Amino acid sequence: MRQLLLSAALVLTIAPSLGAQNLPDVDQFGPQVGDIVPAFNLPDQTGQMQTLESIMGPNGAMLVFSRSADW
Repeated sequence: MRQLLLSAALVLTIAPSLGAQNLPDVDQFGPQVGDIVPAFNLPDQTGQMQTLESIMGPNGAMLVFSRSADW
């Protein structure tokens, strides 16, 4: 039990210092919120090719990019 409390105290002590790292300025990467997305032709999760036109619905489209742990 004592070791568990010591581990928890260590994590709580280290965690705030991790947030103080210099993070990159995300405004310099890729399209920003509200930007017009350039034309693309990319495979989806099933391997089928998609374009901006093919995913566009009556209210537009929302693109979500997710990086997996095995990249």
